Amino acid sequence: MGSSVVIKGTKNGITLVLDENEEYSVLKEKVEKKFRDSAKFLGNAKTALAFEGKKLTDEQKDELIKCIGENTALDIVCILDNSDEANEKFERAVNKKINEMTSGNARIYKGNLRSGQSIESDTGIVVLGDVNAGADLVSKGNIIVLGTLRGTAWAGAGGNSDCFVICSDMSPVQLRIADIIARSPDHQDRNGQKETKIAYLENNQICISPLVKEIITSLTI
Repeated sequence: MGSSVVIKGTKNGITLVLDENEEYSVLKEKVEKKFRDSAKFLGNAKTALAFEGKKLTDEQKDELIKCIGENTALDIVCILDNSDEANEKFERAVNKKINEMTSGNARIYKGNLRSGQSIESDTGIVVLGDVNAGADLVSKGNIIVLGTLRGTAWAGAGGNSDCFVICSDMSPVQLRIADIIARSPDHQDRNGQKETKIAYLENNQICISPLVKEIITSLTI
């Protein structure tokens, strides 16, 4: 017989699958134990969470999120609707935003950028590939990397603090938005999962979050 509590990693975050026939009080205890036992594997990360299986009230979802926070180093930034229809709408929203950017004057580069290479643009930059360590991107607009960012990226180089950087896998040496700079730590905790993230300015600090519905719908290209 399968477990009544299952943790699944997805490209958008974590899905918590709960047996719909199990009592909530029992599930809560099992969730606590499951995440406590998996804390080392899950690591320290900001992530989105989706529930599957048992129908939960908003209060019960909040209780489980609190339970996860108390037993792991995870920071649950939002709850996702895990239905196929909702996920399809989310993917379409992401693609729409990218298409809006690429249909304008954005500079598009196809391929991987090697160390020593750089791209500068007065408009947005879209890279269809990886940006390796030692490569640089400088844009007065937004930057989208449909690959891994290991080099440096500077969005809003003209001083536009509303600009952002989106990457399929964000592991930069340095990020800069307008006049604010953020450097990656010497050691980064990695849980083996790649997820699309966005870097943006908030209160004069660069914030990096999973690219979830609440964020993508508020983007201004």
